[in-house]
Amino acid sequence: MEWTKKYNSFNSWKGLAYYQNYREILDWMNGSKYLPPPVGCSFDPISECNISCYFCIGQEYLRNHRNEKAMRKLPTEYLYTLVDFLAEWGVKSICIAGGGEPSLHEGIWELPSYAVGKGLDVSFMTNATNINPRLADSLMDCRWVAMSVDSGDRGTYLKIKGKDLFNTVIKNIENIIKLRELTHSDVDLCFKFLLLPENQYSIYDTCKLAKSLGVQDFHVRPVDFEYKYIKGSRKLDFDIPSILEQFERCHKEETENFHAYTVTHKFDKEFHVMHNFSNCMATPIDIPILTDGNAYLCIDHKMNPEYRLGSCYPDPKTILEWWGSDKHRAMIKTIAVKNCSRCTRSSYNEQIENVILKDDMCLNFP
Repeated sequence: MEWTKKYNSFNSWKGLAYYQNYREILDWMNGSKYLPPPVGCSFDPISECNISCYFCIGQEYLRNHRNEKAMRKLPTEYLYTLVDFLAEWGVKSICIAGGGEPSLHEGIWELPSYAVGKGLDVSFMTNATNINPRLADSLMDCRWVAMSVDSGDRGTYLKIKGKDLFNTVIKNIENIIKLRELTHSDVDLCFKFLLLPENQYSIYDTCKLAKSLGVQDFHVRPVDFEYKYIKGSRKLDFDIPSILEQFERCHKEETENFHAYTVTHKFDKEFHVMHNFSNCMATPIDIPILTDGNAYLCIDHKMNPEYRLGSCYPDPKTILEWWGSDKHRAMIKTIAVKNCSRCTRSSYNEQIENVILKDDMCLNFP
Protein backbone atom coordinates (compact mmCIF):
# COMPACT_ATOMS: atom_id res chain seq x y z
CA MET A 1 0.00 0.00 0.00
CA GLU A 2 1.38 3.37 -1.04
CA TRP A 3 -1.41 5.54 0.36
CA THR A 4 -4.81 5.45 2.01
CA LYS A 5 -5.99 8.76 0.53
CA LYS A 6 -6.28 7.81 -3.14
CA TYR A 7 -6.95 11.32 -4.46
CA ASN A 8 -3.52 12.78 -3.83
CA SER A 9 -0.77 14.55 -5.73
CA PHE A 10 1.56 11.54 -5.61
CA ASN A 11 -0.92 9.21 -7.31
CA SER A 12 0.30 9.03 -10.89
CA TRP A 13 -3.18 8.08 -12.11
CA LYS A 14 -3.88 11.80 -12.00
CA GLY A 15 -2.19 11.73 -15.40
CA LEU A 16 -5.51 10.63 -16.88
CA ALA A 17 -6.75 14.13 -16.13
CA TYR A 18 -4.37 15.14 -18.95
CA TYR A 19 -6.20 12.92 -21.44
CA GLN A 20 -6.81 15.78 -23.87
CA ASN A 21 -3.13 16.73 -23.69
CA TYR A 22 -2.19 13.12 -24.38
CA ARG A 23 -4.45 13.06 -27.46
CA GLU A 24 -3.00 16.30 -28.80
CA ILE A 25 0.55 15.13 -28.15
CA LEU A 26 -0.11 11.94 -30.13
CA ASP A 27 -1.72 13.90 -32.96
CA TRP A 28 1.33 16.15 -33.03
CA MET A 29 3.69 13.17 -33.01
CA ASN A 30 1.77 11.90 -36.05
CA GLY A 31 2.30 15.13 -37.98
CA SER A 32 -0.11 17.73 -36.63
CA LYS A 33 1.42 21.20 -36.29
CA TYR A 34 -0.20 21.95 -32.94
CA LEU A 35 1.42 20.98 -29.66
CA PRO A 36 -0.40 22.36 -26.60
CA PRO A 37 1.58 24.33 -24.03
CA PRO A 38 2.89 22.23 -21.17
CA VAL A 39 0.71 21.83 -18.10
CA GLY A 40 3.59 22.86 -15.87
CA CYS A 41 7.04 24.40 -15.90
CA SER A 42 9.82 23.43 -13.54
CA PHE A 43 12.66 25.92 -13.41
CA ASP A 44 15.89 26.19 -11.51
CA PRO A 45 16.71 29.74 -10.42
CA ILE A 46 20.23 28.89 -9.24
CA SER A 47 22.68 26.02 -9.59
CA GLU A 48 24.27 26.28 -6.17
CA CYS A 49 23.65 24.32 -2.99
CA ASN A 50 24.65 24.70 0.63
CA ILE A 51 24.71 20.99 1.46
CA SER A 52 26.44 17.99 -0.13
CA CYS A 53 24.14 15.01 -0.52
CA TYR A 54 26.19 12.14 -1.96
CA PHE A 55 23.03 10.73 -3.61
CA CYS A 56 22.04 13.97 -5.33
CA ILE A 57 20.91 13.44 -8.93
CA GLY A 58 22.08 16.99 -9.64
CA GLN A 59 25.76 16.22 -9.07
CA GLU A 60 26.55 16.44 -12.76
CA TYR A 61 24.56 19.65 -12.97
CA LEU A 62 26.15 21.21 -9.87
CA ARG A 63 29.73 20.05 -9.73
CA ASN A 64 30.94 17.64 -12.37
CA HIS A 65 31.85 18.70 -15.91
CA ARG A 66 29.80 21.89 -15.67
CA ASN A 67 30.57 24.55 -18.27
CA GLU A 68 31.72 27.36 -16.01
CA LYS A 69 30.96 29.93 -18.71
CA ALA A 70 27.27 29.05 -18.52
CA MET A 71 24.99 31.06 -16.26
CA ARG A 72 24.61 29.57 -12.80
CA LYS A 73 21.90 32.00 -11.72
CA LEU A 74 18.93 33.32 -13.67
CA PRO A 75 18.59 37.12 -13.32
CA THR A 76 15.77 38.24 -11.05
CA GLU A 77 14.12 40.43 -13.67
CA TYR A 78 14.13 37.52 -16.10
CA LEU A 79 12.38 35.22 -13.61
CA TYR A 80 9.46 37.63 -13.34
CA THR A 81 9.36 38.03 -17.13
CA LEU A 82 9.36 34.25 -17.45
CA VAL A 83 6.41 33.95 -15.07
CA ASP A 84 4.51 36.57 -17.08
CA PHE A 85 5.09 34.65 -20.30
CA LEU A 86 4.17 31.25 -18.85
CA ALA A 87 0.87 32.60 -17.52
CA GLU A 88 0.07 34.22 -20.87
CA TRP A 89 1.05 31.08 -22.81
CA GLY A 90 -1.43 28.95 -20.89
CA VAL A 91 0.83 27.02 -18.53
CA LYS A 92 -1.09 26.06 -15.38
CA SER A 93 1.65 25.76 -12.77
CA ILE A 94 5.28 26.37 -11.95
CA CYS A 95 7.57 24.39 -9.70
CA ILE A 96 10.43 26.46 -8.31
CA ALA A 97 12.95 23.71 -7.89
CA GLY A 98 16.66 23.38 -7.97
CA GLY A 99 19.64 22.26 -9.74
CA GLY A 100 20.57 23.30 -6.24
CA GLU A 101 18.77 25.11 -3.43
CA PRO A 102 16.39 27.75 -4.86
CA SER A 103 16.22 29.80 -1.66
CA LEU A 104 19.87 30.81 -2.22
CA HIS A 105 18.59 33.08 -4.99
CA GLU A 106 17.39 36.22 -3.20
CA GLY A 107 15.37 37.23 -6.24
CA ILE A 108 12.82 34.45 -5.80
CA TRP A 109 11.78 35.10 -2.22
CA GLU A 110 8.59 36.92 -3.31
CA LEU A 111 8.21 35.13 -6.64
CA PRO A 112 5.63 32.53 -5.48
CA SER A 113 3.19 35.24 -4.44
CA TYR A 114 3.75 37.10 -7.70
CA ALA A 115 3.11 33.97 -9.78
CA VAL A 116 -0.08 33.18 -7.89
CA GLY A 117 -1.22 36.71 -8.65
CA LYS A 118 -0.76 35.88 -12.33
CA GLY A 119 -3.12 32.91 -12.02
CA LEU A 120 -0.52 30.15 -11.71
CA ASP A 121 -0.46 27.38 -9.13
CA VAL A 122 2.96 27.33 -7.49
CA SER A 123 5.06 24.72 -5.72
CA PHE A 124 8.44 25.10 -4.08
CA MET A 125 11.13 22.49 -3.43
CA THR A 126 13.68 23.22 -0.74
CA ASN A 127 16.08 21.60 1.72
CA ALA A 128 14.58 23.96 4.36
CA THR A 129 17.95 25.21 5.54
CA ASN A 130 17.59 28.80 4.37
CA ILE A 131 14.01 29.96 4.89
CA ASN A 132 13.85 33.62 5.86
CA PRO A 133 10.70 35.59 6.78
CA ARG A 134 10.27 37.07 3.28
CA LEU A 135 10.38 33.67 1.64
CA ALA A 136 8.20 32.10 4.34
CA ASP A 137 5.48 34.70 3.74
CA SER A 138 5.52 33.95 0.01
CA LEU A 139 5.43 30.19 0.57
CA MET A 140 2.04 30.59 2.22
CA ASP A 141 0.61 31.29 -1.25
CA CYS A 142 1.96 28.01 -2.70
CA ARG A 143 -0.17 24.97 -3.47
CA TRP A 144 2.49 22.79 -1.86
CA VAL A 145 6.01 23.02 -0.45
CA ALA A 146 8.29 19.98 -0.44
CA MET A 147 11.02 19.96 2.18
CA SER A 148 13.75 17.38 1.53
CA VAL A 149 14.99 16.36 4.96
CA ASP A 150 15.73 12.64 4.45
CA SER A 151 16.48 12.05 8.10
CA GLY A 152 14.87 12.01 11.52
CA ASP A 153 17.96 12.68 13.59
CA ARG A 154 21.03 14.87 13.60
CA GLY A 155 23.62 12.10 13.22
CA THR A 156 22.06 10.51 10.15
CA TYR A 157 21.46 13.91 8.61
CA LEU A 158 25.15 14.80 8.94
CA LYS A 159 26.18 11.47 7.46
CA ILE A 160 24.04 11.72 4.34
CA LYS A 161 23.90 15.49 3.84
CA GLY A 162 27.46 16.43 4.66
CA LYS A 163 26.46 19.40 6.86
CA ASP A 164 25.35 19.69 10.48
CA LEU A 165 22.12 21.58 9.79
CA PHE A 166 19.44 19.21 11.08
CA ASN A 167 18.45 21.38 14.04
CA THR A 168 18.24 24.43 11.75
CA VAL A 169 15.96 22.54 9.38
CA ILE A 170 13.62 21.41 12.14
CA LYS A 171 13.42 24.93 13.55
CA ASN A 172 12.62 26.33 10.10
CA ILE A 173 9.87 23.75 9.59
CA GLU A 174 8.38 24.63 12.97
CA ASN A 175 8.36 28.31 12.03
CA ILE A 176 6.67 27.62 8.69
CA ILE A 177 4.00 25.53 10.38
CA LYS A 178 3.31 28.32 12.89
CA LEU A 179 3.02 30.81 10.04
CA ARG A 180 0.62 28.49 8.19
CA GLU A 181 -1.61 28.38 11.24
CA LEU A 182 -1.37 32.13 11.80
CA THR A 183 -2.24 33.02 8.20
CA HIS A 184 -4.82 30.24 7.74
CA SER A 185 -2.95 29.19 4.60
CA ASP A 186 -4.00 26.07 2.67
CA VAL A 187 -0.45 25.23 1.58
CA ASP A 188 0.41 21.53 1.86
CA LEU A 189 3.70 21.09 3.70
CA CYS A 190 5.46 17.86 2.79
CA PHE A 191 8.32 16.28 4.77
CA LYS A 192 10.27 14.33 2.14
CA PHE A 193 12.37 11.29 2.99
CA LEU A 194 14.51 9.66 0.31
CA LEU A 195 15.05 6.05 1.32
CA LEU A 196 18.76 5.26 1.65
CA PRO A 197 20.75 2.40 3.22
CA GLU A 198 21.75 4.81 6.00
CA ASN A 199 18.22 5.78 7.02
CA GLN A 200 16.23 2.62 6.20
CA TYR A 201 15.68 1.64 9.84
CA SER A 202 14.42 5.06 10.91
CA ILE A 203 11.49 5.48 8.49
CA TYR A 204 8.78 5.05 11.10
CA ASP A 205 10.50 7.21 13.70
CA THR A 206 10.91 9.95 11.09
CA CYS A 207 7.26 9.64 10.13
CA LYS A 208 6.30 10.20 13.77
CA LEU A 209 8.62 13.23 13.88
CA ALA A 210 6.98 14.68 10.77
CA LYS A 211 3.55 14.14 12.30
CA SER A 212 4.57 15.77 15.58
CA LEU A 213 5.89 18.81 13.72
CA GLY A 214 2.49 19.35 12.10
CA VAL A 215 3.17 18.85 8.38
CA GLN A 216 0.37 17.52 6.21
CA ASP A 217 2.36 14.92 4.27
CA PHE A 218 5.17 12.48 4.92
CA HIS A 219 6.57 11.26 1.60
CA VAL A 220 9.11 8.45 1.26
CA ARG A 221 10.45 6.78 -1.88
CA PRO A 222 13.57 4.73 -2.72
CA VAL A 223 16.76 6.35 -3.95
CA ASP A 224 17.71 5.86 -7.58
CA PHE A 225 21.29 4.59 -7.41
CA GLU A 226 20.98 3.57 -11.05
CA TYR A 227 21.00 7.20 -12.11
CA LYS A 228 24.18 7.40 -14.16
CA TYR A 229 25.28 10.80 -12.88
CA ILE A 230 25.50 9.78 -9.22
CA LYS A 231 29.18 9.76 -8.32
CA GLY A 232 30.57 6.37 -7.44
CA SER A 233 28.95 2.95 -7.59
CA ARG A 234 26.59 2.01 -4.78
CA LYS A 235 24.42 -0.97 -4.00
CA LEU A 236 20.79 -1.06 -2.99
CA ASP A 237 21.58 -2.63 0.36
CA PHE A 238 18.02 -2.63 1.65
CA ASP A 239 16.26 -4.73 4.27
CA ILE A 240 13.00 -4.94 2.31
CA PRO A 241 10.90 -6.76 4.98
CA SER A 242 11.84 -4.16 7.59
CA ILE A 243 11.09 -1.31 5.22
CA LEU A 244 7.67 -2.68 4.27
CA GLU A 245 6.82 -3.27 7.93
CA GLN A 246 7.72 0.34 8.71
CA PHE A 247 5.64 1.53 5.76
CA GLU A 248 2.62 -0.22 7.24
CA ARG A 249 3.21 1.39 10.62
CA CYS A 250 3.52 4.80 8.97
CA HIS A 251 0.06 4.41 7.44
CA LYS A 252 -1.35 3.61 10.87
CA GLU A 253 -0.19 7.07 11.99
CA GLU A 254 -2.45 8.78 9.45
CA THR A 255 -5.20 11.14 10.51
CA GLU A 256 -7.55 13.48 8.71
CA ASN A 257 -4.79 16.09 8.66
CA PHE A 258 -1.70 13.90 8.25
CA HIS A 259 -1.00 11.37 5.52
CA ALA A 260 1.91 9.06 4.73
CA TYR A 261 2.87 8.30 1.13
CA THR A 262 5.20 5.32 0.69
CA VAL A 263 5.69 5.72 -3.05
CA THR A 264 7.25 2.76 -4.84
CA HIS A 265 5.26 2.29 -8.06
CA LYS A 266 8.16 3.32 -10.31
CA PHE A 267 10.35 0.56 -8.87
CA ASP A 268 10.28 -3.23 -8.75
CA LYS A 269 9.96 -5.28 -5.56
CA GLU A 270 13.67 -4.88 -4.84
CA PHE A 271 13.46 -1.12 -5.45
CA HIS A 272 15.29 -1.24 -8.75
CA VAL A 273 14.12 1.08 -11.51
CA MET A 274 11.63 -0.37 -13.98
CA HIS A 275 10.02 0.85 -17.19
CA ASN A 276 6.61 -0.52 -18.12
CA PHE A 277 6.42 1.38 -21.39
CA SER A 278 8.11 1.26 -24.77
CA ASN A 279 8.18 4.87 -25.94
CA CYS A 280 8.59 8.21 -24.20
CA MET A 281 5.66 10.41 -25.24
CA ALA A 282 4.81 12.33 -22.08
CA THR A 283 7.63 14.87 -21.94
CA PRO A 284 5.53 17.74 -23.41
CA ILE A 285 3.41 17.63 -20.25
CA ASP A 286 5.98 19.92 -18.65
CA ILE A 287 9.00 22.00 -19.56
CA PRO A 288 12.23 22.20 -17.50
CA ILE A 289 14.14 25.49 -17.74
CA LEU A 290 17.64 25.61 -16.30
CA THR A 291 20.05 28.30 -15.19
CA ASP A 292 21.93 28.24 -18.49
CA GLY A 293 18.83 29.81 -20.05
CA ASN A 294 17.89 26.67 -21.96
CA ALA A 295 14.95 24.30 -21.80
CA TYR A 296 15.51 20.56 -21.89
CA LEU A 297 13.29 17.76 -23.09
CA CYS A 298 13.21 15.93 -19.79
CA ILE A 299 13.73 16.86 -16.15
CA ASP A 300 15.70 13.62 -15.70
CA HIS A 301 18.38 14.72 -18.18
CA LYS A 302 19.37 18.17 -16.97
CA MET A 303 22.25 19.84 -18.79
CA ASN A 304 22.57 16.94 -21.23
CA PRO A 305 23.23 18.56 -24.64
CA GLU A 306 21.50 15.65 -26.35
CA TYR A 307 18.22 16.71 -24.71
CA ARG A 308 18.51 20.47 -25.14
CA LEU A 309 15.33 21.80 -26.76
CA GLY A 310 16.22 25.44 -27.21
CA SER A 311 16.97 28.77 -25.62
CA CYS A 312 14.53 30.63 -23.38
CA TYR A 313 16.87 33.51 -22.58
CA PRO A 314 16.82 36.48 -22.59
CA ASP A 315 13.30 36.51 -24.07
CA PRO A 316 11.04 33.63 -22.93
CA LYS A 317 8.89 34.14 -26.03
CA THR A 318 11.60 32.44 -28.09
CA ILE A 319 10.17 29.21 -26.69
CA LEU A 320 7.40 29.55 -29.25
CA GLU A 321 9.97 29.32 -32.05
CA TRP A 322 10.93 25.74 -31.24
CA TRP A 323 8.15 24.31 -29.05
CA GLY A 324 6.33 21.80 -31.24
CA SER A 325 8.91 22.07 -34.01
CA ASP A 326 10.06 19.21 -36.23
CA LYS A 327 13.26 19.11 -34.17
CA HIS A 328 11.25 18.74 -31.00
CA ARG A 329 9.24 15.85 -32.48
CA ALA A 330 12.32 14.12 -33.82
CA MET A 331 14.08 14.35 -30.47
CA ILE A 332 11.24 12.53 -28.75
CA LYS A 333 11.25 9.79 -31.39
CA THR A 334 14.95 9.09 -30.81
CA ILE A 335 14.68 8.53 -27.04
CA ALA A 336 15.93 5.09 -26.05
CA VAL A 337 14.04 4.21 -22.87
CA LYS A 338 16.53 1.45 -22.05
CA ASN A 339 19.18 4.11 -21.47
CA CYS A 340 17.10 5.97 -18.87
CA SER A 341 17.10 5.43 -15.13
CA ARG A 342 14.04 6.32 -13.05
CA CYS A 343 11.57 8.14 -15.24
CA THR A 344 9.66 10.89 -13.48
CA ARG A 345 6.87 10.60 -16.06
CA SER A 346 6.91 6.81 -16.43
CA SER A 347 3.28 6.35 -15.37
CA TYR A 348 2.15 8.97 -17.85
CA ASN A 349 3.95 7.10 -20.62
CA GLU A 350 2.22 3.89 -19.51
CA GLN A 351 -1.14 5.64 -19.64
CA ILE A 352 -0.57 6.94 -23.15
CA GLU A 353 0.31 3.47 -24.40
CA ASN A 354 -2.36 1.49 -22.56
CA VAL A 355 -5.27 3.89 -22.30
CA ILE A 356 -5.08 5.73 -25.61
CA LEU A 357 -3.06 3.64 -28.06
CA LYS A 358 -4.41 0.27 -26.87
CA ASP A 359 -7.70 1.47 -25.34
CA ASP A 360 -7.43 -1.12 -22.56
CA MET A 361 -9.95 0.85 -20.48
CA CYS A 362 -12.62 0.96 -23.23
CA LEU A 363 -12.88 4.73 -22.93
CA ASN A 364 -16.06 5.06 -24.97
CA PHE A 365 -17.98 3.12 -22.33
CA PRO A 366 -18.88 5.13 -19.19
